[in-house]
Amino acid sequence: MLSNALNVQIFIKMHMADYVERHLIVMQQIDEDHTLTQLATSWLNLAVGGSKIQEAYLIFQDFSEKYQMTSLVHNGKVVCGMHMNNFDEAETLLLEALNKPIETCTSRSHPH
Repeated sequence: MLSNALNVQIFIKMHMADYVERHLIVMQQIDEDHTLTQLATSWLNLAVGGSKIQEAYLIFQDFSEKYQMTSLVHNGKVVCGMHMNNFDEAETLLLEALNKPIETCTSRSHPH
């Protein structure tokens, strides 16, 4: 699962959406509800843009309700908010993230 998630990140950076989708399909076949699968889906949705931004936002919103709010979740919600022209919410979330204590390696919370 982890190698597929890493490949998703790499192929998104390379603007190779077709390869991203292939790895995401494999991840979904293994476990569609797995945190890494959902995270990879949100990354692809952010890269695709348009109406997919709302789907990415919903994934990050779900993470913030299920898990402790991490910088990854904060940043994902901020980026989605900016893409959706919701700058007030994005600014609020960004300020929250900036005022949050820095996470350490010993305080493990999902998603990472």
